[in-house]
Amino acid sequence: MSVQFLVISGGELWLHGPDGASTQIVSPFATEMLQRETDRQRTTSWKHAEREGGQGLIGPALWGRGDGNASLTPPRFHHVCRAGDPRTIYYVLSVGRTIGLFRYHLDEQREIRLFHRQQTQILGLAYLPQTRHVVMAAMHGDGTAHLDVYDEEGTHKGSITHGDSIDAAPAAMPGAEATVVYQSWGLARNADSGAVVGIGHSAVHWVDYRAGEMDSLIDDAAWDHVAPRISADRVLYAIRRPADKPLHEKAGGAAKDALLMPLRLGKAVFGYLNVFSMLYGKEPLRSAGGPRAPQLDQDLGSLWLHGRRIELSKVRNDPEYAGNLVPGSWKLVAQAGRHAAAQEIASHVAQFDVLDDGSLLYSNGYDIWHWRGGEARKLARRELVEGLLGL
Repeated sequence: MSVQFLVISGGELWLHGPDGASTQIVSPFATEMLQRETDRQRTTSWKHAEREGGQGLIGPALWGRGDGNASLTPPRFHHVCRAGDPRTIYYVLSVGRTIGLFRYHLDEQREIRLFHRQQTQILGLAYLPQTRHVVMAAMHGDGTAHLDVYDEEGTHKGSITHGDSIDAAPAAMPGAEATVVYQSWGLARNADSGAVVGIGHSAVHWVDYRAGEMDSLIDDAAWDHVAPRISADRVLYAIRRPADKPLHEKAGGAAKDALLMPLRLGKAVFGYLNVFSMLYGKEPLRSAGGPRAPQLDQDLGSLWLHGRRIELSKVRNDPEYAGNLVPGSWKLVAQAGRHAAAQEIASHVAQFDVLDDGSLLYSNGYDIWHWRGGEARKLARRELVEGLLGL
């Protein structure tokens, strides 16, 4: 069976065809923004040019203008979903601090910008074909996130969830006119200051925003259930992982932190001095120690995935990750009813999607698999899979 799908990989959006070939989707809006920024820097470069008799090292290094292009931020795709037309998609894209919602026609390679705004964090995107509405999860300044409804042209119609919670990852329920399934974390706040001091486990709920009804599908304090999807035959799929321990259960780590403080402080000071050694002496303080691949010494950083910070260094160093983007405790599960036992389908699952025929796409963050009838077939490999959508 041939499968066509979209992948968000390292912030880029790729279309994989049934023949295995892949094509990158490039946003004209992002290209235009970056070109305008390049032109602006070219016309104002005299303000940052080195002055006669000065080396110009301190200024550019401190203010991030050493190469004249430091302020250019590559565009990043965050979420993608299908529209009513199978060859049309919606996606959320950011360039710098600007983030927007777009509709894209695959066959015409035509992008339509619906809206863009500044400094807004979007936590999920879904399209409901019967109401022709787009549902997005948006963060607010008080730490909450709720689901908002827009029409196909990006006009805001209202919010459909409320409360002291982080609601994210909306998905349409097939066959239901205005019903969305989503994940939700409850928030705990300081009684005096109102600041968020804790986040509960992630439960799965549904809301029918036209009937004004909602209920819980999975709510287990021991587990997070994230990125929920429902198939046409009403099987609920989600990524299940152990819930974070409450703060009072982590209190025993204080003694360990105290013991490790000198080591951590020493590493921090060494890192600080190492940066200055590279700037001025062009040599690191750390010796090479023999031949090794360059990528082993670079800071691989981290990324946020379903509300968790993933330290990319653990991919190669932690046995629990075993070379995957997420640990083995992240499992793709299926539940045929509210009180039915969950069936484990795969481990190390970072992203997945349910296809129209009931089969599944899933990824460990690198390899992409097609699962059907209990058997999995590898389709492709990409770096840092952050989103997956079957077409």
